[in-house]
Amino acid sequence: MFQKYFLISIFLVSCEVQESKNIYTPPINSKNIETTLNIKNYSKEKIKKIELNIVSLYGLESIELSRDFNLDIKILDIPKYIDCGHMNDEVYVEYIERIFGSSLKATVKIDLTKDENLYSLNKMLINFLFMSKETGTRWKFKTNSPKELLVGNPVYDENPYRTCTTKNVLEKEIIKLIKDEDNKV
Repeated sequence: MFQKYFLISIFLVSCEVQESKNIYTPPINSKNIETTLNIKNYSKEKIKKIELNIVSLYGLESIELSRDFNLDIKILDIPKYIDCGHMNDEVYVEYIERIFGSSLKATVKIDLTKDENLYSLNKMLINFLFMSKETGTRWKFKTNSPKELLVGNPVYDENPYRTCTTKNVLEKEIIKLIKDEDNKV
């Protein structure tokens, strides 16, 4: 009789659902990037060259620096551009992609002014939208402004917030394209 209860108790314990040990770690605070360009006296030709270089680098059809333009970041490149921390030892954006599917869109805004036939590039801002495709959860954040999001099911973690921030890579790439054109004779 004792063996029967012993076997039943072993069976019940072995079938018990084990609690997940998922632990979220927020991103390390990234440093702000200076996005004030203060570039003056650009000709229309220089502006066109910058536009063509951006189109070429990011595979766009066309852009105008005087208007906001969107970049759809390839899934494999998402961890290069943003940091949303880690779930256990896995990069969180890779975790979201693996579980739910994801996307990242960046909207680039460049403050461009024209005085007669010359242009000034004053400041740049990038708005990011990181999204979980299955759940529709969205993180909206921008250059120098991380975003905390309250998640509905924090996966057995006491911290219900997830933070996303830019790694400033995209900002640096675009600033470099602009300033490289400034350095050309």
